[in-house]
Amino acid sequence: MNSFAGNMPYKSLFLPTGISSLLLPFLFFLSIHCTNASAADAETTPNSRAEARSIPLVFSGSTIRKRFFFSVYKISHFMAWPAEKSSDPDELIKLIAAGDLSQRVEIEFLRDVSREQVEEALIDGIERNNPGKDLSKIKNDIIRLSEGFDNDITEKSRLVLSRINRTKLIVHFNEQRIVETDNRELTEALWSIWFGQKPIVDNKALIANQLR
Repeated sequence: MNSFAGNMPYKSLFLPTGISSLLLPFLFFLSIHCTNASAADAETTPNSRAEARSIPLVFSGSTIRKRFFFSVYKISHFMAWPAEKSSDPDELIKLIAAGDLSQRVEIEFLRDVSREQVEEALIDGIERNNPGKDLSKIKNDIIRLSEGFDNDITEKSRLVLSRINRTKLIVHFNEQRIVETDNRELTEALWSIWFGQKPIVDNKALIANQLR
């Protein structure tokens, strides 16, 4: 597991580029107030995992990220049931993007991709949804985050991003925790890939069950 001191970055998820800008997401994460892989890490990790498990989330929808004719990954979204259910999908998407609800994004890769493709896809998705912003720190975080992956991400690999609140993000790759951060800017940037103004997937499909 990679850990970063202070506001250092962490790891993320996403995809292709040759098909590249495809799986941006991913989401991978962070200029994070990550815990150190020391004694502090030993104390916070169990609590963080318990916290992530204790929040009841319901499946809200899923869709496929495609690039040209290729299916890159399947993305599924889970969320806490909102206190007031809205029939307006745009309102719900804004609520999700803001992090007002506990959520989880699960990504299953449907093809092999390289670490470099993941970096490019993540950065591309964030740039697309955050025009005019200084993203230099976030880009460095994404690069750091990608260093935690193997050189190649194989088909059926799974990336899970748990957003506990507006700031806390916990990321697992193939069942291994790879990052934990309290960096709100990074968390929001990652979520914008799917729930921003120019999402890379059909985000209405990601909330379809909540609108029934």
